Amino acid sequence: MFENAKSGAVLDEHAAELPNSSRESLTVRYNNLRQEAIKYVEEGAKSIHIYNVAMDALKEATKKVAVVKNRGPGPTQGATLVNGGGQELHATQENQTATYQSVDEKKKKISELTAELENTNQRCEVYRSNLLAVLKDMEEQKLKLSVKVQNARLSLKE
Repeated sequence: MFENAKSGAVLDEHAAELPNSSRESLTVRYNNLRQEAIKYVEEGAKSIHIYNVAMDALKEATKKVAVVKNRGPGPTQGATLVNGGGQELHATQENQTATYQSVDEKKKKISELTAELENTNQRCEVYRSNLLAVLKDMEEQKLKLSVKVQNARLSLKE
């Protein structure tokens, strides 16, 4: 296994031995899944309700993937795939099911990221409260200075 430095993805060493079109297909599938996951995470973080629905859906998806993965060679095993360029690719178990991380590692990472997000949200609330307090103090100081300036103007006129 080796790690892709830019994305942090762990790729199978055998991927380097695949023809270019098979590697591209693996990369395209990986990038498509990653983009969809990022969209899903962004939506799921917007509210606690959406978050809960998203987490339930992810758990269900994890179960479905595990079932297919544990089933072994399925109907798509050895099937011919067509990539975006119209080239036919012979799918094997090795290049069709690229395992980037185990399900347990993914669950652990999701838990860690969820806890980190919650901590960050709490810190943001504290920062926001502090900022609002500072702004309130500034407004009070501005008002006091305004009164002092008016009083100074009046005393100069007299």
